This record gives sequence, C-alpha cells and structure tokens, in this order.
Amino acid sequence: MTESEAQVVVQDHGDFVSALFPDGATHTLSWSDLVRFEIQTNDSGPWGWDVWFVLVGARDKVSFPLGATGEDDVLARVENVTGKLRNDLIDGMNCTENRTFVTWEKATSS
Repeated sequence: MTESEAQVVVQDHGDFVSALFPDGATHTLSWSDLVRFEIQTNDSGPWGWDVWFVLVGARDKVSFPLGATGEDDVLARVENVTGKLRNDLIDGMNCTENRTFVTWEKATSS
C-alpha cells in the first residue's frame, strides 16, 4: 500500500512548526530559528513524493511533501514570516529533476 502525502500532518503551533509522519516520526522547528526556506524536487513523480517544502534552522529542519495535511496554514505562515508571496514559493514545483530551490534566506547582520 502506498502512503499518501496527506498522511503527513504539518502544523503551525504558534511558536513552532511540526511535521508528523505516518511512521510516527515528528520533526519540529521554532519559527524564530528559521533561516532558509527551500523547495526540493525529485524525479519520482507522478507516483512518488516529488515536491518537498523544507524549513531550515541552524540545527534542525522540518520538511513535508506537497499535499500534506495542514500545508495551506503552514505555507501561509511561511509567507507571513518570509514576506515572500505564495506564488514566488512555488517556482520550483514544475521541475521534474532532482533540484533544490532556495526561495528565501534570512538576512544576516554584518
């Protein structure tokens, strides 16, 4: 039986974001630790999970596939935190290759 992307539950908890996978694995990241947002694509589509959203912190990261339950709320929060429009965030989604699209990086103070 193939697992659906919707079986991954991603949630904005206010101070942090989490992703819960069907195998019970949970990943969390504090919004204040977010330093980069990526879209990763791979060549496993249309049958595999070929588009992933990745929130990267200094030590941790949360990734979830396109179609995850709760995706809309979390992407709305990403838009709020990063200032990037949702349309800008989906630039890489039409890619069918193994690629990483960095759509936002936190400015570092010099």
